[in-house]
Amino acid sequence: MHFYNNTKLDNADRTLQKETEETFVWSRLPELILTQVFSLLSREDRASAGQVCLHWNRCLDSACLWRRCSIYIDCDLSLDYSVASEMTLRYGEHMRVLELAWSKPYVTPRNTSRRQRYSRSKKNGACSAQVEAGVNFLELVLTKEAQLRELLLTNWLYSGKWGNCAKLLYGLANLLALNLEKLSLLDANLAQSDVLRLLAIVARLAGGRLETLDLRGAFREWQAPLNSARFLRLLGRFSSLAYLSFDYPALSDGALAALASGAAPSLRLLHVAVQESDSRQHRLSDNAWRELADVCPRLGVAYTIYLVLEVVNLSDHEDLCFLLLPSVPLARFRMYASHVWDQNRTRNFRGTVGLLIAHYTNTLEEVKLHLIYNKEKMDDLIVSLLTSCKQLENIHYEGILRDFETLRDVCQLQLDSKTRWYNKIHLKPQNANMHNRALIQDIGRQYNRKLLQRGVDFRIESFV
Repeated sequence: MHFYNNTKLDNADRTLQKETEETFVWSRLPELILTQVFSLLSREDRASAGQVCLHWNRCLDSACLWRRCSIYIDCDLSLDYSVASEMTLRYGEHMRVLELAWSKPYVTPRNTSRRQRYSRSKKNGACSAQVEAGVNFLELVLTKEAQLRELLLTNWLYSGKWGNCAKLLYGLANLLALNLEKLSLLDANLAQSDVLRLLAIVARLAGGRLETLDLRGAFREWQAPLNSARFLRLLGRFSSLAYLSFDYPALSDGALAALASGAAPSLRLLHVAVQESDSRQHRLSDNAWRELADVCPRLGVAYTIYLVLEVVNLSDHEDLCFLLLPSVPLARFRMYASHVWDQNRTRNFRGTVGLLIAHYTNTLEEVKLHLIYNKEKMDDLIVSLLTSCKQLENIHYEGILRDFETLRDVCQLQLDSKTRWYNKIHLKPQNANMHNRALIQDIGRQYNRKLLQRGVDFRIESFV
């Protein structure tokens, strides 16, 4: 008679049964829910989730999970193996949006190598490896025949210190296919010749389809193509362009004329970013703006051109007058002033807002003023913007109110208006004394219910 110890066998059976039951439970989750959960996960977490069970792995085949691909060249890619390359190999054909960025554009390999005491030869080898890995990834995307519609280059400001990026740009040029609808070179900081080469390829292959072009920070500061004949010719070839973003140094009368002759019928938004460091030696003429506005067929009805002036740390009224010309079809105006400046010198913000009211009452749709430390009285001008600008949909003001009764006037305007009203009024008071706090609370009690009945989201946030 023989006796066997079945304890280990029983434990193994129970473990197998438990794993089977757990797998059965995981596999019962609906595919729609799993897809929504996977869309919130990183690329690495998706790869790990695909190993839970076959059902989860099959859910990764959903095309919507791989429409957009963001790659950090300096940390997501390597010559040996990377999850990004593996996922692209499996699902690259679903890719429609590709963003190539640098995770630490301000940390150069030289600083890292000094900290780790690498030799110069090893540093150069690391730079070359990053570029080579990027080129290999672009070739992989090309082999998957991905029909890219959007191509974004982000945070390339100091990418040149990582090595010879010309190889990356050469590989990038091969991806510009006929279906490209959006090209963003935001902060690419490339040489003028490199940018124009990419634009020439896009103009040749997708000039009739490209709808969005973002060139803010695309050119090195000292290489802005102010009157480059090649640049102007390329602008005129984008016949379907609807959204265009520029830095002011790259804009000229010739550029406006090129847009008028090429892309004007479809142009909806022209975004001009102006910064304090920009060279303002050249000025755009009012006639150039007028000619561009005249060729737009629905300018007086549907606002075929929306101009956004985003002014950063540029506060003097004298500096802004050359921007706010009468013929500019201005739809949105955003101004971010310095936090600290010499208060003995007036910035004349009142004159700037006065120009908005004088020239753009029929076109202005959005105003954003970030004037925290401004001491000029703006209360009456805020009310004038609301009453005068017929198309104004959004006004955001961060600054000082001399009299909180201005808020009561704004609320009363909402109730008296029979044609239009704003769907949201939010107030976030800061450094309010006891008198003003009591006044604001009284306004809230008086208008909260009335505005709610008009469908207005009226909210007074906690005092700071």
